[in-house]
Amino acid sequence: MFSGTVTFIISWLAFLLFSNKKKFPLYVLTGYVGIILALLSDLMIYVYPLWHYPGSKLETFWIQLLNAFGLYFVVIYFFLQLLPKKQTVLSLARYIFYWSVFVIMLEMFFMSTGYIEHGLWWNIGFSYASDWMLFIFFYIHHKWTSSHSLIHGR
Repeated sequence: MFSGTVTFIISWLAFLLFSNKKKFPLYVLTGYVGIILALLSDLMIYVYPLWHYPGSKLETFWIQLLNAFGLYFVVIYFFLQLLPKKQTVLSLARYIFYWSVFVIMLEMFFMSTGYIEHGLWWNIGFSYASDWMLFIFFYIHHKWTSSHSLIHGR
C-alpha cells in the first residue's frame, strides 16, 4: 500500500511540474479511457488472476485505484503530450517502442520490489506486447477524439 501511495504522489508531482496544462482538454478524455481500462482489467484479475498485488483485499482495492488515477492517467497524458511533431509510421513506432520500454522497466522494478506479481501464464513478454497495443489504442483514440472535438491543439 505504501508503494502505491508513493507512486501516486510521484505521478501527480510529475504531472504538476512537467505537464502542459493548456493541453489538458485535448488529452483528458483518453486519460479517462485509460483509467476505465485499468479498472476493468483489475476487476478481471479477481476471476482470472494473471497478476496480483500482495496484501489484503482492501489494500489491493486501494492500490488499483491509486494506480488507475495516478500512474496510468499521468503516463497516458505524458505519452500524448510528447507525441512527435512529425508523425510517420516509423517515428510513431520508435516513440511507442521507447514508451513501452519505459513502462516495462517500471513493471520490472515493481515486480522486483514485490509490489506486483504475475500469476497463471502471464509474464513480462505479455505485458510488453500489451503495452504496445495500449499505446497504439491510446494514440488512435486521441487522434479520433481530437478530430471530432471543438478544441484543437498542435
